[in-house]
Amino acid sequence: MSDVCLILEGTYPFIRGGVSSWVHRLIKSLPDLNFTLLALSPSSKKREDYKYDIPGNVKNFIEVFLQDYDLPMASKMAFKKKKAFWTLYKKYNEADLNMKSRYFSAIVKALGVDGERLIAPRDLLYSKESWNVIKNQYLETAQDNSFIDFFWTWRFIHMPILRMLNIEIPEAKVYHSLCTGYAGLVGIAAKIKTGRPLILTEHGIYTKERQIEISRADWIYSQEDERLTAKRTPGVFKQMWIDNFITLGKLCYDFADEILTIYGGNKELEVAFGAASEKIRVIPNGVDVDDFSNLPDLSLYKKNRLRVALVGRVVPIKDIKTFIKACKIVTEKIKDVDFWVIGPTEEDKEYFEECMDLVHLLGLTSFTRFTGRVNVKEYYPAIDVMVLTSISEGQPLTILEGMCGGIAQVASDVGACSELLNGFSDEDKKLGPSGIITAIGKPYETAQAIMKILKNHQLRNEMGQVGRKRASMYYDQRNVVHEYRSIYEKYKEIK
Repeated sequence: MSDVCLILEGTYPFIRGGVSSWVHRLIKSLPDLNFTLLALSPSSKKREDYKYDIPGNVKNFIEVFLQDYDLPMASKMAFKKKKAFWTLYKKYNEADLNMKSRYFSAIVKALGVDGERLIAPRDLLYSKESWNVIKNQYLETAQDNSFIDFFWTWRFIHMPILRMLNIEIPEAKVYHSLCTGYAGLVGIAAKIKTGRPLILTEHGIYTKERQIEISRADWIYSQEDERLTAKRTPGVFKQMWIDNFITLGKLCYDFADEILTIYGGNKELEVAFGAASEKIRVIPNGVDVDDFSNLPDLSLYKKNRLRVALVGRVVPIKDIKTFIKACKIVTEKIKDVDFWVIGPTEEDKEYFEECMDLVHLLGLTSFTRFTGRVNVKEYYPAIDVMVLTSISEGQPLTILEGMCGGIAQVASDVGACSELLNGFSDEDKKLGPSGIITAIGKPYETAQAIMKILKNHQLRNEMGQVGRKRASMYYDQRNVVHEYRSIYEKYKEIK
């Protein structure tokens, strides 16, 4: 039995980035605790390589695939048991969102616990009773839309849920999910099946991020007058997916023994999505201040050119295109500026190609560089301004790292960015700003902020020094490790 089972979805150890870096540092900082990693990945047909060297105190690594639907075969149980399940399922479906957790323990056991099953999981997809449920829901909620599309949307929503409820849960003293969604669902199942505590940590708000992703998705469409149309409202099928993730999020909040998040704004969103305020504790992200403060001086390397950099993965949620457009505006006013995008480019190759095309279209090829995956410590000392244009974030580690390096910042008004750059408490705010906050998706506003800092050497230095001091005072990694050690030790002792 491990001390802690971390439940991960689409992050560590396959994807580099904020959450993965946080997980890696946490495990390494607690060498006396044994960890199991339970990682949820899309499909065994698209397996990824590790992007991190797994620490030695990880004693067990399990990868589970959301789209591998190897569910138990149809049930041969007595009619009374099947009838009991469909009665239960009807009560769960009809229950208000705030009441669904009252029935969900029984649902998990009925579908995912040997010896307590009322039906086999495949019965929820392929039985006559299932057909009747789908048909009735369609008539009640979507009869003006295609039944075929409703049917397959319903089925594809339920398949990964059934898969997660039927995975083998590794033994651990504490289960710790790093998001709601499917990882949160596995955490709920682990708590119900083992009786052990469940901790939830949210860096970004999963439900909100899925809403953004689904609203923009081109694999779910809205139908109107038998034509495919783009609509401002999500449409029936997108709304089905959104409602699914809202429900999973609320259930995870209800079953979690403690909810941890990284800044006050996240707490407000969690409460808005149904979390109990008294369960939530804010523990900011931390950074190894000394590690990023003592980097070599590369001023000679600059050769009379200024450098503006975005540090992050080249993916849509980082909105690299807004950064590129802002760079174009800057070049029209200030000469001798180079622009770097520092981060992996392989996660969304199509988006990367679109960004490259935009760079070429705007005539920025000779000024702009995509570094790919590199050691960012080698780049920070040469950067004059760091920029973040994301449309959604939690508490970006790249901003903290840049603050430690004394780099002035420009960041979109997402997640904890405003708290990081302007302070979160009265005492913190007295330090002054360490950068400039801009609106989401506004290239001109972003460019103006960049130019304001580039043109004023004194302002640039002052912001850099404030950031360095703020990181040292409030965001030291040692404080984060102490907080999580205390939490793990408290819940490990629960019998």
